[in-house]
Formats: sequence, structure tokens, C-alpha cells
Amino acid sequence: MAVASENGRDWLLYNHTPSVPVGWYARSSGEITIGALVTVRAQDAAPDYAAARNFTDAGDRFIKRIAANDGDSVCADGETIRINDRTVAHRAVHDSQGRALPYWSGCRQLSADELFLMGDTPDSFDSRYFGPVSAANIEGVWRKLF
Repeated sequence: MAVASENGRDWLLYNHTPSVPVGWYARSSGEITIGALVTVRAQDAAPDYAAARNFTDAGDRFIKRIAANDGDSVCADGETIRINDRTVAHRAVHDSQGRALPYWSGCRQLSADELFLMGDTPDSFDSRYFGPVSAANIEGVWRKLF
């Protein structure tokens, strides 16, 4: 993910992965709410996965949509992911290169400082695999430019 920054704050990024539309994104003043596109550092969302894949640079981040937040119930049972008792996604056991993907399981109600992030594609690496993330780790809200 390419970025442009000023005074230590990223304001422009290029997403080259298909989990959300490929293209340029600008930092937005939008709220951290359901449907918002946000970034989180790979090391903060999935530390073991990030280390195994050498995603250790500060610029190694995921851009995902907020699918659930405070008060929402999220469940991971086998390959099925449910939010508020509605099946929203399925997950794979291995990635496209045959490597095992991390798995979390159980049901929980998200607290005010937790978010469940998902990409737009079925093969996105997101909270399906690493679970809810701390809202404190969200770097910003983004909007697509082109």
C-alpha cells in the first residue's frame, strides 16, 4: 500500500489489493461507523500473521470496512461468520498458496472499543480470521478518490 504523508500523518494511500476497490483513497473526517473504510496496521490486527508474512513495516496495513461495532454480536463457528445472528460470510482454512489461516472462534458482544472489519470480497483477510480489533488501533477513515 503506497502512502503520502505530511507531518507524520498519512493523507493519501493507494490500495492495490482486491479486498476493497483498487485505487487511491484520501483520509476523511468521516466517523468510525458501520460501512466506513478504515485502516489498521497489520501488526496491530494480526501480529502473528504479520510476523510470519514479514508485514512488519509501519506502512503494512489493511484497509477494510467496519461490519460491526459497539453492542453487535459477532460469532465465528467453523467456517461461518455471523453478525447479530445473520450469516454474513464464510472463511477458508487455507489461503490461495495453501498456507493455514489463523482462526478465532466463539461468540461475543462487541464493546465500545471494538470493531469487526471485513473486506468486500469473500477471500479478504479480515476479522473473519483475526477477530475483532481495538478501535484505538484504527489509523483513520478513508474515502475512495478514483
